[in-house]
Amino acid sequence: MQNDALVLPGVKENLVNGVSAASCSLRGKHPDMTRIQVLPDALVNQIAAGEVVERPASVVKELVENALDAGASRIDVAISEGGMRAITVADDGCGMSPDDARLAFERHATSKIRSAADLAAVGTLGFRGEALPSIASVARVRVLTRLHDAATGTELLGEGAGIVQVREAGCPAGTRIEIGELFGRVPARRKFLKSPTTEAAHIVRGLERVALARPDVRFSLERDGRASLLLLPTSELRERAIAVLPPSVGDRLVEVSGEVPHARIVGFASPTDVMRGSTDAIHLFVNARPVRDRLLLFAVREAYRDALPPGRHPVVALFLQVDPGEVDVNVHPAKSEVRFRDPAAIGQLVRRSLRAAIGVRAAAPGSSAAVLGWPAAGRIAEPAAPGYAGELPLPATRPPLVAAPVPGEEPAAPLPGGTRPLDPEADPGFRFAQLRYLGQLLGCYLVLERRGQLVLIDQHAAHERVLFERLHEQLGAGKLERQALLVPLDVELERSAADALLERAAALERAGFEIEPAPDDARGRARVRLRAAPALLAAGRTPDWARLLEETATRLRDPAASEVRDGIDGALHHVAATAACHAATRKGDRLEPREVEALLAQLDETVWFANCPHGRPFVAALDEPDLERLFLRR
Repeated sequence: MQNDALVLPGVKENLVNGVSAASCSLRGKHPDMTRIQVLPDALVNQIAAGEVVERPASVVKELVENALDAGASRIDVAISEGGMRAITVADDGCGMSPDDARLAFERHATSKIRSAADLAAVGTLGFRGEALPSIASVARVRVLTRLHDAATGTELLGEGAGIVQVREAGCPAGTRIEIGELFGRVPARRKFLKSPTTEAAHIVRGLERVALARPDVRFSLERDGRASLLLLPTSELRERAIAVLPPSVGDRLVEVSGEVPHARIVGFASPTDVMRGSTDAIHLFVNARPVRDRLLLFAVREAYRDALPPGRHPVVALFLQVDPGEVDVNVHPAKSEVRFRDPAAIGQLVRRSLRAAIGVRAAAPGSSAAVLGWPAAGRIAEPAAPGYAGELPLPATRPPLVAAPVPGEEPAAPLPGGTRPLDPEADPGFRFAQLRYLGQLLGCYLVLERRGQLVLIDQHAAHERVLFERLHEQLGAGKLERQALLVPLDVELERSAADALLERAAALERAGFEIEPAPDDARGRARVRLRAAPALLAAGRTPDWARLLEETATRLRDPAASEVRDGIDGALHHVAATAACHAATRKGDRLEPREVEALLAQLDETVWFANCPHGRPFVAALDEPDLERLFLRR
């Protein structure tokens, strides 16, 4: 059989026809014509615009960043039809001379860097020299600019090929840039834009993100002739955060701070009972530059790992100041990603600082405590990152099991009827062991009573939390018990998953797994051999080993996890949570009163948050007034 027979019908023909068409389109009727050509400048600029100018919000971002680099203390933005018809950005920055204004529209012309050494330590928001020529290639541009010590200013008009007119003009000091008919010259790009309302929303969010890092600057936005946003300058970062972050959250934010060599972090984070359904309220900045960096997002998720239910995210505004020589901002055309020289130290700094601020414990390896709990000194630290000086203080009092929800905010989890999260802050002496056990409901919920309340506890989720804390402590001490399987099990995995597990086999052994390579199957699919597993898993219900190992490998393959020292710890956390879930009492298990008493006592010793390690709440309460309303007594 010829190799051609292995190609799916039509595929080979399409490949051949595609190559032929490409060749013919270049050579056509002129076989001697050169197939590779240098593109004209106008087309090069339009290609560059595809990287830099994604939508109207991209234009606003680039122009606002240029204004900030110019030292502006006031930036006024106006848009029409979501920025598709018109965008105006005016600032009171240093302005430009006529010669500089002309050069600003040449590709790779910039005042920000001069040499490769400058590129290695960029201290400005812009530096590529691509924004203005890219914008001018896909829109009409008018620029009015004047130096503060100049008598007159300069007006430039440009469209498509570049600047077509330069003349002297009267204008205020600073720079005003007007963009008209964005993507008018490339209608194929314009049709991919959303509605004016959606595009305007992107502009608002982008402007707010930039404004978060510069509370000293006045920002305003006008939409279709109406005032839409006004952020007055302030010397207090918290005041700007309150103005920008979701309503009712700002006043509850806790301060975040920390420092390692070459980097420090400040900012604000929401307590664990405040959460959102998306990551839109996670704002991350590196040297005042808004970024959507995977490493930093991973660190934020890890800091809240035990505290939030799946699919829920915190409200965070973190400002990371890094030595410019320790961070590479020349990674992405839109400058939305960065690369750190020491990502492990940066990840540790973010996690440690957030955990300290919100009161999430970080267990120290080697702890001899039988069960994790708040120490008498109220301080726990992770193993210090290289060069990290000292611990970050944690609150001396134990955090509430579930704090009362803020009006207008989402509760820790949706609760039916009149039920709500239990609020021990209303009774500082609250203890689970003091609840009076009434019985079991639906084979899953423990029904208890306290003064003026009916309390429901999900027995599986509560027991899972207790077991997880014990497993977590054993993991930290390196004493997690394991049990050899009677018959070693070969598990089939993706090649990359198998490689990830085998690469970290020694670390996974700490979590009770003994893994070794297994011969590939007859079809060449990768396999690993499982010889031992955590005792709790091996002794309980038989889990789906392939799924468990696949999920663990997924954590290890995460690029952000691979860049930080404790990426393996995140995978081990998953193993511990899974072990606790499999070993915990299940729905339908009938508990004796003495078993309930033991569980309540263990909750008093171990609980940190009123949720299981996977984020599901395990306790809720119904007040006496709620019951009376239910039965029409009120």
